[in-house]
Amino acid sequence: MHRPWRLAPRAPRLGLPDHLLRAAARALGWLSPRIIAAILGPPPVNKRGDSLDGQLHLLLTLETAVAGPTHPTLAERRTKMRKGIALIDGPPAPVGGLVETVLAEDLPVRVYRPASPRGRPWMLYLHGGGWATGDLDSHDRICRRLCSENDLMVIALDYRLSPETPFPGAIGDVRKAWPAAAELAARLGANPAWATVGGDSAGGNLAAVMCHHHRDLDLPGPSPRLQLLVYPAMDFRLVEASHAEFAEGYLLTKESIDTYKALYAPPDDSHPDASPGLQPDLSGLPHTIVVTAGFDPLRDEGEAYARRSTEAGTPTVLLSEPGLVHGFLQMDAVLPAADAAVRRICGALQEGLRQTRP
Repeated sequence: MHRPWRLAPRAPRLGLPDHLLRAAARALGWLSPRIIAAILGPPPVNKRGDSLDGQLHLLLTLETAVAGPTHPTLAERRTKMRKGIALIDGPPAPVGGLVETVLAEDLPVRVYRPASPRGRPWMLYLHGGGWATGDLDSHDRICRRLCSENDLMVIALDYRLSPETPFPGAIGDVRKAWPAAAELAARLGANPAWATVGGDSAGGNLAAVMCHHHRDLDLPGPSPRLQLLVYPAMDFRLVEASHAEFAEGYLLTKESIDTYKALYAPPDDSHPDASPGLQPDLSGLPHTIVVTAGFDPLRDEGEAYARRSTEAGTPTVLLSEPGLVHGFLQMDAVLPAADAAVRRICGALQEGLRQTRP
């Protein structure tokens, strides 16, 4: 039974300093990179020669100025994520309709319906947040954009978080949700066979694992035709060079990665259910879109997955955003470069949907 829809996502309480920071963030689009460079100096350049986006350079400087505890508690991390998104959020993209309900008896979802859902594709979307933070509200904006700009029904899953439900609990939730989501999509007018899955960061990890399981274990529900993996976590060994290069200063830090890894607690870092990038066979998977950011610790493992996927014969698109950082999906309302990146993601998704139509 559908639950009453909340007219707006719940927002954390903001104090005066937060409102001042929010006002500063909203002014970013009006400041030219030349002015910012004159104030802060030139933006950092990574080892590949890519420059950090100038406006993002200022945003990161503001974030550092108001940073909280060096080693926050889990509760503080969850609060910080919600508050950080509230500080840079903008007007939500309009969608044709919104539904909140529960799948498979106990899995909350939020459904974003396009204006004309009849026969359209659908996506099960899995939010990021290190398997320990994030929820339906934290990724409301990107789900709205995926829906409105791609004429796509998006079903966002509120999977259980660690450490309350450690590895492989979230994987089990995704597997259970998939066939139920297909049935819900059909009831709400979408084409159940035009099935896709997507996610960012930890959600990209879960999306990739689900596609591997569906291929190998004959899971119920339609076969996914496309997977969208935005700066996905693909290798729990944390051995790629980008982890060392961007360990500090670019939002997702080594300290945070180590904390989330310990909370999720997979017993074997090399197991493909923890590290889908180590899946020995990447053939026979759905059309794959991998998105990476140039100043992200997870950059290299995402690129490695895209490279191996292509070599295995899986249709694969790699979108590289060289001047951005992990988490840019949430920055599109204040950062022109992030907004442009989301538009490119939607363009690649539109082309992928065209190629995978049943």
